[in-house]
Amino acid sequence: MHPLPRTTEAPRHRDPYFKLPQCLGVSVFRRGLLASAVVLVAAVSAAEAQGRGGALPTARAMAPIDLTGYWTAVITEDWHVRMLTAPRGDFGVGEPGVIENPGQGLLGVGPNPSARSNIPYNEMGAQAAMKWDPARDEADGNACRAYGAPGIMRQPTHLRVGWQDDNTLTIEADAGTQTRLFRFESPADRGRMDFSNATYFPPQPAKTEAPPGTEPSWQGYSIATWHIVPAAGIVERGGSLKVVTTRLRPGYYWKNGMPYTADTVLTEYFRLMALPDKSQWIRMTQIVEDPEYLTQPWVVNYAFRKLPDGSRWNPTPCSSR
Repeated sequence: MHPLPRTTEAPRHRDPYFKLPQCLGVSVFRRGLLASAVVLVAAVSAAEAQGRGGALPTARAMAPIDLTGYWTAVITEDWHVRMLTAPRGDFGVGEPGVIENPGQGLLGVGPNPSARSNIPYNEMGAQAAMKWDPARDEADGNACRAYGAPGIMRQPTHLRVGWQDDNTLTIEADAGTQTRLFRFESPADRGRMDFSNATYFPPQPAKTEAPPGTEPSWQGYSIATWHIVPAAGIVERGGSLKVVTTRLRPGYYWKNGMPYTADTVLTEYFRLMALPDKSQWIRMTQIVEDPEYLTQPWVVNYAFRKLPDGSRWNPTPCSSR
């Protein structure tokens, strides 16, 4: 083996910049830094000035997906509790005390009759469900208790989606003749650049709580946010819709009296899906949090297929039976 020759000469840089005389190189370097800083400051200042001078884009203009049009619910699970009014105490597994789970006993009985069923009720919530009385709901003017925001999307319904204004999306359901309003709020702080100490303060998220004094209602108060995925390469621009609903009147998830309380917080995600047969679908995920009646958040998925027109639209009144 022959050792590599030793040299005391420092390797030369191949970058032509370093071949300039030292004084000229330093001068060019400093000028380059100064020019870059000026361009950066000018760009940020222009963007900030444009933001101050012009209105923020509307929710309709920013929409990464188009949810408007007519849609129909597609019932692929829990058919007997969605298409029909199930008996009292049917938590999705049948009438209480009728079905036996091998090794675990009868379903729908005991202190918590909802155990091993679809809805994660605690004992208080399950016992409240066992007190369902449709005649009393009718007498009290509460026939729409199963048509509130946590329940209406589960109904065998058609939807009509449109814009009330540039920042309010409407979802109407012909079952129960209900209307939901999804309000897009402007960011609490649009963000700013503090040039005195070179600090950028990013925009703050929009509020997610109903205004003080908002009265509870069947559809509650809903605040919407677009989640936008920008285009990149072969990936087209897309995204989804997130909606958080509070200020709900106590109601039912299902028509057979499966209850939720006024403290319920409903979070929903709406996504679009196109199939090879060119049909369009809404895939919707609901996450319900009710600390009074549920042992954990309850997650449910629903599907709606787009219709060519409104010929199937058929508004009907609420029914408690």
